[in-house]
Amino acid sequence: MNFTYSLRSIGWADVYIKVNNSEVFIDASYLSEPLIDMVRAIERLIPECAEEDEISEIVLFEWDSEPAIHRWVIHKLSQDLINIEITLFVDGITESTGEVLLNEECNFKEFVDLVVNSMEKIIRKHGIVGYRKQWNAQDFPLSSYIKLKHYLKTNNRFPIDVLNKDEWIESISTNINDEVEVILNFDERIL
Repeated sequence: MNFTYSLRSIGWADVYIKVNNSEVFIDASYLSEPLIDMVRAIERLIPECAEEDEISEIVLFEWDSEPAIHRWVIHKLSQDLINIEITLFVDGITESTGEVLLNEECNFKEFVDLVVNSMEKIIRKHGIVGYRKQWNAQDFPLSSYIKLKHYLKTNNRFPIDVLNKDEWIESISTNINDEVEVILNFDERIL
């Protein structure tokens, strides 16, 4: 399996995914938020990364490729196995019949690891502020990156403190030092 996500030019990302013998190249546009949509969808498949009422076994998101649309459907088959289906709508009309470019099963944690690895490469190359300028849209999905990376390293939820839980005035916080430690602890494979 292989997955890469990199920023090519202002507002464009190059994405490559290969699962088994199927491979897809995607030019993702800033008209959608491909990285944010993907990592937030992945979080919903992981109980340690999502709120209880947000956990799902199937997630769907769409990437704009101007004028094409790539629809991703990720189905969690078991704790270790997912099915990824990517359908291309050449004219951007998702009500039409699209062309299935990829429909494969793969190891879930390996896929998440490759996504987080791509995010680390982006941070190292562009920085957090630089990402926003390069992407010409939203900020880098930093909290998703921290939660997913922490999950990969510990198999646990990132520590969150909740004061006055389930009361009218609830206060939620995390430790910035813990967050910075996750950010700065780059995977040696990309150094």
